[in-house]
Amino acid sequence: MDWNQNMTIVSGTIYCGDRWLGTLSSHSAAMAGLRLMRGDRDLVCSDCSPLTETDLDLLEAIDADEP
Repeated sequence: MDWNQNMTIVSGTIYCGDRWLGTLSSHSAAMAGLRLMRGDRDLVCSDCSPLTETDLDLLEAIDADEP
């Protein structure tokens, strides 16, 4: 997955264009996940606190997906 594409987050749902990628546990989890997967150098541990184990599993699955 190219995480640097334009993506939209609605509530906890992440879209790439009109393609639904998945729904995380919350909007803040989706924002943190997107920053994490983009390799944001300003990201600190507390920024990732909204992410659950299930969210991390979903991000891993999305990352492995090739459209």
